[in-house]
Amino acid sequence: MKKLLTAVIAILLLIPSGARGEEGMWLPFLIKSQKYKEMKALGLKLPADALYSEENPSINQAVVGFMGEGANLRSFGTGSFISDNGLVLTNYHVVLSYLERFSNENNDFLKYGYWAKNQSEESLCRGLDVKILESMQDVTGIMLAGTEGLEGAAKINKINENGKAHAKLVTKGTKREVRMQAIFGSNRYIMSVYSVYSDVRMVAAPPFAIGKFGGNEDNYSWPRHTGDFAVLRVYAGKENQPANHSKDNVPYKPSKFLNISLKGAVENEFAMIAGFPGTTREYIPSFALDKIIYGENVERIAIRGEKMKIMEDAIATSENLKFRYSTRLSSAGNTYLRWKGELLGVTKMNLVEKKRAEEQQFAAWVISDEGRKAKYGTVLKDMEELYKDVSLYNMADLYFMEAGINGSEIVPFIGKFEKLVATYSRKTPDLKAAESEAKRLIALTDQFFNNWDYDTDRKMFRDMLKRYYEKMPAKFHPEAMDKYVALYEGDIEKLTRTIFENSMFTSKEKLQAFLADQNRDVVSSVKSDPLYQISIGYYMINVDRIMRQRGDLQQKQMALFDLYMKGILEMRNGETLYPDANSSFRYSFGQVTGSSASDGLTYDYRTTLEGVRDKFINNPGNEEFYVPKKLQTLLEKRDFGRYSDKTGSLTVNFLTNNHTTGGNSGSPVINGKGELIGVNFDRIWQGVASDYRYDPKVSRSVAVDVRYILFILDKYSPSRHVIDELEKANRW
Repeated sequence: MKKLLTAVIAILLLIPSGARGEEGMWLPFLIKSQKYKEMKALGLKLPADALYSEENPSINQAVVGFMGEGANLRSFGTGSFISDNGLVLTNYHVVLSYLERFSNENNDFLKYGYWAKNQSEESLCRGLDVKILESMQDVTGIMLAGTEGLEGAAKINKINENGKAHAKLVTKGTKREVRMQAIFGSNRYIMSVYSVYSDVRMVAAPPFAIGKFGGNEDNYSWPRHTGDFAVLRVYAGKENQPANHSKDNVPYKPSKFLNISLKGAVENEFAMIAGFPGTTREYIPSFALDKIIYGENVERIAIRGEKMKIMEDAIATSENLKFRYSTRLSSAGNTYLRWKGELLGVTKMNLVEKKRAEEQQFAAWVISDEGRKAKYGTVLKDMEELYKDVSLYNMADLYFMEAGINGSEIVPFIGKFEKLVATYSRKTPDLKAAESEAKRLIALTDQFFNNWDYDTDRKMFRDMLKRYYEKMPAKFHPEAMDKYVALYEGDIEKLTRTIFENSMFTSKEKLQAFLADQNRDVVSSVKSDPLYQISIGYYMINVDRIMRQRGDLQQKQMALFDLYMKGILEMRNGETLYPDANSSFRYSFGQVTGSSASDGLTYDYRTTLEGVRDKFINNPGNEEFYVPKKLQTLLEKRDFGRYSDKTGSLTVNFLTNNHTTGGNSGSPVINGKGELIGVNFDRIWQGVASDYRYDPKVSRSVAVDVRYILFILDKYSPSRHVIDELEKANRW
């Protein structure tokens, strides 16, 4: 087995793109053979097995991926252990939704911060799990065994069968979990083995005014002055093993945690980022990139812009709506600016044309050999022709998701009633099952209306219905949508006002009375409701005319893309290629450095607390730049303690040229000695097109300097036990 894996790796991922040091997101188990020499040359002082090892504690075991319920080992953010007692450091925005849930009129954790004063005050983040990478291997031979000659569904089924069998073998007798993932199309496979812990508790988080300072105005921009951090703790059961939440659980003892550098970030020093980056598309063909950037992204930007305006107006009119829409607005703003940045970056790099030129090189390589011509001769042409249909259904799926089921909150809420409707639609309804479902819906109804605003959601439903109706071809229109738009002669405002006013789904009292009535009439109360009909219509049109058709086209496209990537790997044999990010563990590396972001605009590598004061003074009355009074006092007195630099300034944020993407939020930024110097939380918008092609001039990641985090915990926070624990762990 060992010889097999060695042979596979020797053939395979010896494979750039002329990738330079700071470009790429590298697999940890190959880092020694692929990139370690370059990392050493840039300033890494650690031995290779300190980065990844299956025998000894290594940095991969000090890093965690955050997952929601039912995530199937797909993470949405990253964190790192910073003590031997389970403390985890991550981003404020990664756990903001939990702070919102904990908050109420009596305890406004958004305004004042969440500060546990001891372990007994740490609160469970229900539904939040962390995964820890224990090992990673190439399993291409195992996954593809027996697939010779198979195609389509038969090949996929065999690969899945192989994966399940091997995962069962690997995890037998353990509590560990396995995820198999394809890379380079589906030409290679890696296996990641994880430990998963579900008892994760909130320890410390600053107020919104610090954790999201600058808000949406500063998002994806520079200079930044944001204290985007939070501290959690992972708990375990007996023998340090994963366990469900229990008062008997104790803090988890990680096999590795990161020591913290009191020197923080230093310009031009080596910087490494470890974590679970989400998705990149380095190898996407030119025609697909063109449709995504200049078609889909343009529509996404317009949709998100409308949604954000409605949420901003709502928050401006009511203080209470801040709790409901802060996270949603932040999330919408995040993707909105990312899509705008991708549009800018791809255009500035002229990337579509560059990719066309690269594809012409591939075509020339193919036709220069009869064997390659027979194998790859028409693959690019076939992909481009098929993508015309794929892109149509991708746009339909975009509108279904963005303007349909996620266009307003009422639509997915109404979707939860379909099971009850189905129960009554049978020839002989199961009344016992109906009552059970009604009870479940009563609880959901109470939960929904406690966190829903009628006026805001009605406007959201109105705008998204109008956009969907006008932008989508008629074959993707729900029947009820066309019916009611025609009935109201195209007056969407009047239509939405009327159906919201008359629907029982917009009234908590009416809906609960209906659910409590055992003689409920589903046909007259639910099926005849226009709001129900339009909402369910989105789901039905997706099932009948989008989902399956799109899936079939994508499967055909993936088979062609696999063949194309097989040719790329063959053509570039001997180069060192990095696979696209896919939420598996990766390292990126580079330096702490500024940027020439655009013509005449140069970014320094860091910002300081003086910049926080300047933004506060220059934006009077703007809540996004509000500075809490205690922080103002600390700044006035320059009471920075041991966290200031030699000039007496306190660094807040800094830039690196590390290659990162979504999922790297909360990733530790590590210096050449393996010490934590910051927490990654963003990119500058001029460089977000690095998801498609890294640009060394403008691809920059933004991090919170660890000294600013320590300063807030020490000087601002009442959570003294956190600083005490860190002092003990680091022996300061």
